[in-house]
Amino acid sequence: MLRAIIADDSDFLRKHLKKVLERNGITVVGVAKDGLEVLEKAESKLPDIILLDIHMPEMDGYRTCRHLQQRDKTKDIPVLFLTGSAEEESIVTGLAIGAQGYITKPYKEKELIARIHSAVKIEESKRQIATAALTDTLTGLYNRRFLIQRLKEEISRAKRKNRSLACAMIDIDFFKKINDTYGHDIGDYVLKELAEVVVTNVRGYDIIVRFGGEEFIALFPETNSAEALQVCKRICTKVETHEFKKGEEKISVTVSIGVFCSVETEVFDDEERYIKCADEALYKAKAAGRNRVVVYE
Repeated sequence: MLRAIIADDSDFLRKHLKKVLERNGITVVGVAKDGLEVLEKAESKLPDIILLDIHMPEMDGYRTCRHLQQRDKTKDIPVLFLTGSAEEESIVTGLAIGAQGYITKPYKEKELIARIHSAVKIEESKRQIATAALTDTLTGLYNRRFLIQRLKEEISRAKRKNRSLACAMIDIDFFKKINDTYGHDIGDYVLKELAEVVVTNVRGYDIIVRFGGEEFIALFPETNSAEALQVCKRICTKVETHEFKKGEEKISVTVSIGVFCSVETEVFDDEERYIKCADEALYKAKAAGRNRVVVYE
């Protein structure tokens, strides 16, 4: 069931719109008479759509829409403008700001409901496309593009809070041999199964991505070297003892892991440095015999 917020400076129109939406199966989770109320209720209720009057006191619809677009929690909520003016300039301004569309007062009920459903579907399609662009199709994990984006955010957060940030590179030992021995179908199975093992053995707020090939990267926010080492050792053990079996084939799998951690007093701005240092530690883990964790010194 769709959830909506209605914003209009007319008490009569707010009540009338609420009745119209609810008899068409749309739950009204909030009503507002000005833009400030909209911003407050949008962040707390997170509706599927906002019906926003252009002309309101305190803050008009245009300014309100801009603020909604600038806030992380509300930027993806579709907005339909309610306007008494069908002038081209008003329409163009609203669409340029980021609204999905507009409804001219007095509105027709069927058209209003159709536009609401259309706006929500368009936004959902945009979210799916954006998610697909950041997702590895084989494992379902986020991909390298997402990693760089998220690493920047985590670095900024670590600096702001004076917290440490750990980055680990995980590599499947002798993966080429697995592909050569069992075939690429089994290789793909190992990658997907390994992703599941790793995800189930980290904390809910840790971030796991497929970096490329047989390499994965884990970000551990607010985590020091000792804590990251403990988590990564657990991953190593769980992978080694996990039964990788597809059909009649049983595959022995181990991983090597390199860890780099910035300390609270020295959080580096360069996201590539985290990846490079974790990779150097991984190289040492491989050189030391594989199936182990090495922390960058």
